Amino acid sequence: MRKFLSLLLALMMVVCCVPALAETADGVYEGTGAGLNGNIKVSVTVSGGVITDVTVLEHSETAGISDPALEQVPAAIVAANSADVDVASGATYTSKGIMEAVKNALNPDAAAEQTMPFEQADILVIGAGMAGLTTAARAAELGLNVLIVDQAATYGGSANVAGGTLLGAGTRMQAEAGIEDDPDLCFADFVRLGGAGNFNEEIAREFSQISGAAVDWLDDLGTDFGDRVPYYGVYQPLNVARNYSGNGGARAFVDALYAELEKYFGTNAYMMLNTYVTGLVTDDNGAVIGCKATLSDGTETTFLAPATVVCTGGYGGSEELLKKYNFENVLSTSPTCVTGDGYAWLEALGAPLTNMDFCTSYAGGIPTSDDFRSFGYFNATNGALWINTEGERMADETGADSHVKSETWANAPHNIVYTVFTTDMLIPDAKVFSTGAWGSVREDFDTYMATLLEKGLAWKADSVEDLAQQMGLPVDTFTATIKAYNDGCASGNDPFGRTTQLVAMENGPFYAVKTVPYVMITSGGPMMTKDCEVLNSDGLVIEGVYIAGEIVGMANVGGHNSIGGMGHGNCLVWGKKAAEVIAAKLGK
Repeated sequence: MRKFLSLLLALMMVVCCVPALAETADGVYEGTGAGLNGNIKVSVTVSGGVITDVTVLEHSETAGISDPALEQVPAAIVAANSADVDVASGATYTSKGIMEAVKNALNPDAAAEQTMPFEQADILVIGAGMAGLTTAARAAELGLNVLIVDQAATYGGSANVAGGTLLGAGTRMQAEAGIEDDPDLCFADFVRLGGAGNFNEEIAREFSQISGAAVDWLDDLGTDFGDRVPYYGVYQPLNVARNYSGNGGARAFVDALYAELEKYFGTNAYMMLNTYVTGLVTDDNGAVIGCKATLSDGTETTFLAPATVVCTGGYGGSEELLKKYNFENVLSTSPTCVTGDGYAWLEALGAPLTNMDFCTSYAGGIPTSDDFRSFGYFNATNGALWINTEGERMADETGADSHVKSETWANAPHNIVYTVFTTDMLIPDAKVFSTGAWGSVREDFDTYMATLLEKGLAWKADSVEDLAQQMGLPVDTFTATIKAYNDGCASGNDPFGRTTQLVAMENGPFYAVKTVPYVMITSGGPMMTKDCEVLNSDGLVIEGVYIAGEIVGMANVGGHNSIGGMGHGNCLVWGKKAAEVIAAKLGK
């Protein structure tokens, strides 16, 4: 008989409300709030009954992306004499974290202690991103006692900064639109787009079979799907319109899932943030019975449950692991908390990792800072040539789809691609450079180019030969490459089949910009069954542990390609399935 510890830990839940400042004595107060990557600490100065200064003392937010909030929100709070101000565009969670910190600074006695509403957890969910929230919400619905823990200061994980594309076959929204779909058509897309033999057929077929019901369940929770019209995909088109968008991005999914889970707080669900899991715990037979963790105050503890679901996401926030498995040079849009811890825990139990050599890359990241998560973007398909470190072209630059772009940047020597151009080659009025989250801020060409030139990330020359010399490329090879392209422009027969924006590279000045791939999501993961059970190297189930979400691996389900909606699909489909499998096993 397994013995489980009673979990009697308290979590301080802050009530976010600012008292009348007339009741707040003049002075300097400190408080913390939950940002995207961790806690934000502020000081608030009150003088004459009004807020006169707000200073951010500590934070771990991403440079560049969080800057608008860090600059604008404190000043706005002072101007309004209130923490309830507008968020800074593109930095919603940092903005809210600052506001929460100010409210907590002025309300140190407003915290109310909440205790876990049950003595024994039936299911321990590690990770409060979309997969963890799905698992926890569905498990709570089914009557399980659910404990969910996350190292971050807020829930939502990568979904807080992700686009909102979801995939599901045979949904209510398809029926409403008169679209016929079935699991076989969905599976056929995995074969067509991802390549037969590149994925686990058993779990791919299961995903195809149950994804529609999972999307309908999320729809039933009140998710805002906007116009509710299915579409064919954001990368290469699907064979049937089976993609759906959350209104405002993936946060629409997070909001609906959290609202459902919140119904069970106080009865059979409990969430602990700022709780860092350090490893899994096993019994004498090797079955997983919980995890070890460190609380926000440094206290070490152990959480035990009959079932543990690892929903820790991928490893896109770990430069070390991306370089170990996939790239020599790489950038990432993943949050800092997505560090691949779950992979290490399961490997330690003897679970082999599969498809780790494949990772979808995105084109045109410019490494403008020491932080590999803060970078600029080059619009790679706007007319520039793609040149590798050997001075050679690699593809039809303006006709390339997402798969070609991914393969080009992933397979280029050293993962370096130079975008080479003259200004008359570029598409008129098209974005060339951008910065910020997802490259949302268009940068002035001359100003940004000057910055890149100063940093040694770009080159400008009066001749092709001089450009090659500055870049350190083989001059003969590079000039021959440009001549072949120019000859193709003259004849209308480009060596790589380019037919659009076929403008010769003749009139200087000549430019080049160094770019490398960036990732949004990783694609490999542990071997598992269609019931989300993890397998060891002998193909046997490791009892007590399950996985859901990005850690499952898009490549393990959909093969070696980017298939729109698979990332969030793995969170929703396997999170829901894991909860149902565990409930059935526990007799709920």
